[in-house]
Amino acid sequence: MPRLQGVSRGRAPRRAGLSLALLCAGLFACASPAAAVPTFLTPINISDPGGDAFEPQVVVDESGNEHHVWTRSDGANTRIQYRRRNQAGTFDPVVTVSSAGQDASQPAIDVNAGGEVVAVWTRSDGSNDRVEAAVRPPAGPFGAPQVLSAAGQSTDDPRVSLDDSGRAVAAWIRFDLGNGGLGHIQAAVRAPGGAFGATQTISDEGQVTFEPQVESGPDADANAAVIWTRDDGSNLRVQSSRRRDVVGYPRSRAASPVLVSLVGAYNACTAPNRTHGPGLEFPSCNPPVRTSGPLTVGTPDANGAAANSTASARYSVLNGDPATAADEADVKLNVTITDVRNSGPGLTDYAGRLLVTAPLQITDQANHPERPAPGTTQTQPLQFPVQCTTTSDTTRGSQCSLTTTYEAVVPGAVTERVRAIWALGQVQVKDAGPNGTGYASCPPTCGDGDETVFMRQGIFVP
Repeated sequence: MPRLQGVSRGRAPRRAGLSLALLCAGLFACASPAAAVPTFLTPINISDPGGDAFEPQVVVDESGNEHHVWTRSDGANTRIQYRRRNQAGTFDPVVTVSSAGQDASQPAIDVNAGGEVVAVWTRSDGSNDRVEAAVRPPAGPFGAPQVLSAAGQSTDDPRVSLDDSGRAVAAWIRFDLGNGGLGHIQAAVRAPGGAFGATQTISDEGQVTFEPQVESGPDADANAAVIWTRDDGSNLRVQSSRRRDVVGYPRSRAASPVLVSLVGAYNACTAPNRTHGPGLEFPSCNPPVRTSGPLTVGTPDANGAAANSTASARYSVLNGDPATAADEADVKLNVTITDVRNSGPGLTDYAGRLLVTAPLQITDQANHPERPAPGTTQTQPLQFPVQCTTTSDTTRGSQCSLTTTYEAVVPGAVTERVRAIWALGQVQVKDAGPNGTGYASCPPTCGDGDETVFMRQGIFVP
């Protein structure tokens, strides 16, 4: 064999690979391995002959096995059927998954890395189309179908996604036939190895929704997302709801009502010149000075009028109804304050407004556009005006009263099913100040700076 220029016999083994590469690159034409050319093969029938089959869906697992579902007539009703094909191209027999006796349609299917399969579809219960689901373990037949959606309303367009642990998320449209046929997106979640849980409505009420899609991700409890199209009244918008772990907070079973009595307010004692009597030997100030200059109540030893004033504020919860689409939750307000008088000569009846106010700190699950979102607010005033009306009784001052709900004062302030804790500080009643104008546009503007405290939460010991 002729020797190549520049290559010694002693060093040839070490450089043989490099020499071959150089030869293939420029000196000789070297053959390369044959490359596969992917192509679609000739189509074959996979549903049985003798009946119409349609609405096919297919997913492929990580081993290359195909999982097919479709709708097919059994001669009396449409049924959901399933067939598996392995990587080698061998088909299992066709399996009918849905029950006989009523029409089923709209199948959807998913498979996880372990080969577990979940299928969903709609099936008539004789009155409405309901969403059903069935699960096929990696080795074995489908289990019995489970009904996911509630009775009384029709559903449409079910979708399903399965994570690697076997947790599944199904989503669909539910039509509210009693509300103009508006659609709502609902979902249900299956625990690994178990059944699907309770149905949850995840879209907002009041507009048409359609085209749901769902994806579980690697962990359906931490990554699942459902998207859909929604009419916002002007345009079609795409909306999304994701599933996340939410850590709650300790809360009461119930805490309603709050009923507080109100008594006259006096300035704090900052420069004591007396000491209270035995048992409560606190430093005190003489004489007591009322906080409110414009208003007072009748008291014989103070101004010669009869003592006729009583005052209270009551806050009570109006529970919402989780079974309805409407948000009925609210806080009812009841305020009664009697014998309210102007401090000037004649102790005339006061005919303006008062402001009932208390510091409010809210802990609930409404602290982000995506809810539930637990959080605690900074302290803000919970306040509302109360109108006073003069009386014809010359021995009594004005009657100030209010019976309403807080959402009537501040629309949208109370939200159903957000597990809200409203922590209230001391309830106070403020006058309208010397100019009497501070509450004309309350809410949202409650006060113009000259208001003072007329009454505070407390008790009167005769």
